[in-house]
Amino acid sequence: MPRSPVALIIALSATLFAAFALNSGSSLQSSLLALRASAEGFAPVYTGIIMASYYIGFVAGIVWGASLVNRVGHIRTFAALASTGSAITLLHAVFVDPITWSLFRALTGLCLSGLYLVVESWLNAQADNTSRGSTIAIYMTVSLGGLAIGQLLLNGAPVSSFELFTVASVLLSLSLVPLALTRQPPPSAVSGDRMTFRRLYKISPLGFVAASGAGVLSGAVYGVGPVFAADLGLATNDVAYFMFFVILGGMIMQFPIGKLSDSVPRQYVMIAVLVGLTICGLFPLIAPDLVRDNLSVWGGITGVFIMPVYGLAVAYVNDYLEPEDIVPASGGLLIIYGGSAASGPLLGSSAIGYFGPWALPVLFSIIGVSVASFAMYRAGFGRRISIEEQGQFVAVPRTTPMAFELSPITDDISTEDGNDAATSDEEAEPKPFDPHDLEDALTPDGTAHPDDIGQVQPADTDSTDDVHDGGADSDEPDTDSEKKT
Repeated sequence: MPRSPVALIIALSATLFAAFALNSGSSLQSSLLALRASAEGFAPVYTGIIMASYYIGFVAGIVWGASLVNRVGHIRTFAALASTGSAITLLHAVFVDPITWSLFRALTGLCLSGLYLVVESWLNAQADNTSRGSTIAIYMTVSLGGLAIGQLLLNGAPVSSFELFTVASVLLSLSLVPLALTRQPPPSAVSGDRMTFRRLYKISPLGFVAASGAGVLSGAVYGVGPVFAADLGLATNDVAYFMFFVILGGMIMQFPIGKLSDSVPRQYVMIAVLVGLTICGLFPLIAPDLVRDNLSVWGGITGVFIMPVYGLAVAYVNDYLEPEDIVPASGGLLIIYGGSAASGPLLGSSAIGYFGPWALPVLFSIIGVSVASFAMYRAGFGRRISIEEQGQFVAVPRTTPMAFELSPITDDISTEDGNDAATSDEEAEPKPFDPHDLEDALTPDGTAHPDDIGQVQPADTDSTDDVHDGGADSDEPDTDSEKKT
């Protein structure tokens, strides 16, 4: 019987608290570094390099994290990475230098990637097939809520002070407490299988390109969004609200847009979302004063069109995959997403540096119209997926492949494996002897000896009837006679 949402939240409370603390701390640190780099007078390109380094480390964590967890265990991995990430956060306030911050940011990405891997594998171990959908939904809500709350924490102290780095460090340290004290046994080994980029592109060129575009968009929003708002003259508290509404808009509308894509061809929903993003990106050029005065509203609407792109890309690729290929494909898609996200802060900061803050929305439009054009081009190629063939949309965090194992879309894998295992057990288990089997083991003339049981094939009634009829009406040759001959 499925557990109620309240009972499920209580059962997952330790792991969910760890996820909330991780996301809050990382979200606060990301915006804090972008604003502090601008306040320190770093050139826009240096700010872009600093923010891009995070995604380089994050991709390295996706590649390397599974082997580390399998070698030293989940709790030791989480303790080591949380402690390292917490210390690195504090070191940002001590060594204020672009090169040092780039190195620290890459190490932070690597640590957080491994931490997410442990959290999601723990959630996967706690969930069963009746609660996977609820578990992933709760986890997504907690994760996005943590990201949004982290932005509001910017209002807790001046950006130039030490206190906000301390708060971010404390949040990362607190994420360690519930998992370090849990009585639940650690999960089993983590799979590190990944699908090659060539095969991913061959399976779904549109999904590949859309995941790349989603990475650039997310990297630009999280890496340069605070700088964009600050350059428009917003105070720190208004920058925090702007980023909060960007995340909130995507959080609210991601699931409805995904469910809509289950009812109509998914690529058409993707095209509509990208066209909406293009319009949002060009609107500030038409009415800059209106957007400036209502920047948080514009940010929330833009977030509606940015956040679902990756989820739609993943769902579109999954429509063309066999169930056993979903998790390996997710690893490849996350690397594509992370590698593309590393270019987002570089492109965004360079655009702002050369053309001013309104260049960032224009960048969104360029990406939106580029991916939408490719989607329209691809609409006439390849195998078309009918509505009935489309899989279920599930909003999955863009963190580690373990999030895809947690997703209910992989239930078919465990079901098939369970059926195969059951079949093997049935085949391996010897059947008890039934005296009535003796009659079946006798030859038609009844001359089989009891010692021959198991060596003489059971008589075929239909074949026997044919023999008695002389086989006159049969067009098939007598196989037994041919063998004897």
